[in-house]
This record gives sequence, C-alpha cells and structure tokens, in this order.
Amino acid sequence: MRFVLTTLSLTLALVSVAVPAQENEARENARAAAIAAAKAAGKETTVSMEEPARSYFDWGAVIHPSGEIMSVRSGSVAAAMGLRTGDRLLQVDELKFSGQALTDIIAYLEGLEHGSEVTAVVARGEQTQTLAGTVVATVIPGWRLEVDVGNEQASIADSKACGRISVFATPPQTRDLYPAYFAEIDGENPPPRRSIIKLSPGTHVIELHELISDPWVRRKKGIQQAKAIEIDIKADTTYYLAAKFVREKRLSTFKEEYWEPVVWREIKQECEGD
Repeated sequence: MRFVLTTLSLTLALVSVAVPAQENEARENARAAAIAAAKAAGKETTVSMEEPARSYFDWGAVIHPSGEIMSVRSGSVAAAMGLRTGDRLLQVDELKFSGQALTDIIAYLEGLEHGSEVTAVVARGEQTQTLAGTVVATVIPGWRLEVDVGNEQASIADSKACGRISVFATPPQTRDLYPAYFAEIDGENPPPRRSIIKLSPGTHVIELHELISDPWVRRKKGIQQAKAIEIDIKADTTYYLAAKFVREKRLSTFKEEYWEPVVWREIKQECEGD
C-alpha cells in the first residue's frame, strides 16, 4: 500500500542558536570548513555558497491514492479546516480529485502562498462537505557564505591584545548597507587583499571606499573619494564595516553625501596579536 504525504522533503536543516558565543563559534567553524574544502579542491579564488529563501505549505494530511484521508496532524491547517480521518477528498479549490493525479493536487497545495484561502470538498459518510481554511506557509530564510581563500586576515597590531576590523561579511542590503573595502588605516595603506585586519586596542581612523550597487546611486565623474570612520577598538572585539547608502541624498554627489562608513555589527571574539 502506497501513502503520499503533503509534506516537502527538506535538505536544509536550520538551527537557531540563542547564545552569541555559540553563534560566533559556529560561524568560525563554518568559515574554517569552507576554506579547508576550497583548498583541498585546489581553488584559489573566492568561494561562495548560498541557498535562496523559499517557502512551502504543509497541509498536514496524509492522503491515500484513492483519496481517503489516512491521518490529520494536530495543529495543522487541515485540522483547523475540520478535515477528519476517513474523509474522502473530492476536490481542492478548482481541482477535482476524480481523474486528477494525486501528485498534482499535492503540488498545487505546496505552491499556495501564505495567507491565501483554500477550500476542500470531502465526502463524509453519506454527506458532502466543503471545508475552508487559510494557508500558513513555512519560510526558510536564504543564506550566503563567502570565503576568500587567498585573503586571510592580516595583523598590524603592535601588542598581544587586539581587536579586528572586517569588511569580509556581506552586510544586509535590506538596511541599505553595502560592501566596502579598506583605503587607509591610520593614514597608511592597508595590507593588500585583506578583508580582516587585527589592530591594537585604542582609537583608529579607517578610510573606506564604497561598493554600493543600488541603481539609484548618482556618482560624480572621476576618482571616488574615500571616507573615514573613527573607531575605539576594544580587545577581543570584531567590528564589521560597511557603506551606508543615504537614500534621501542619492542625488547629492557633492562630497559624496549619498553614503557614509558605518559599523553595522560588533561582536565579542577572542583575538591574539602577532
């Protein structure tokens, strides 16, 4: 006997870690694993791994190919609609079960958008009933991991204690934050091809160039100007830097007022100077 479940098979397991220390450790382990894998494969350029955001709808009922409802999961949309074990599915919205492949019905259910209405016509004993409900979809967030194999962190710290500045991680564009790269650090050129740099604790002036990809950006002709941000570096702390797109000044090319360097994230992370 063959049973069909209206549940997608997921290949991605998402773990939400509440403790920042565990989150940082997991991130560093993932980065180290990606670097090791890339080097083992002989790659020398940036390695990117990503999964797009996606959603799916799990109706919550197990359906026999004959249309009989074999089970209904407690708390599911099917249960909320009033579907019962022993019901025989006749129709879902405009799709009639008679002559319709069960896989098509399931594919239709899985493709419904969050918040949309769904109806099911079932035979229950000698009666026919129409059940209605609202789709509650499950959203799997997208993720992206970037590793520059040839771009390990550099150190210009002059003490054993240190903190880090980083333009390695991709900032969230939903907050108008975009990548940047180092132009100068305390008036000196930074180590080439480095996106993570160790610095001694204390106040440092970091100049950045923006890499804003928003189509509304209006740049003046000629060499783009670097902008400075002053950061009081604390020991065992990593500061993630980005270019903040100032949307309301997108047409202002004078002094490049359309952007500014910012620290968009700050985490505690052990650091030892060279």
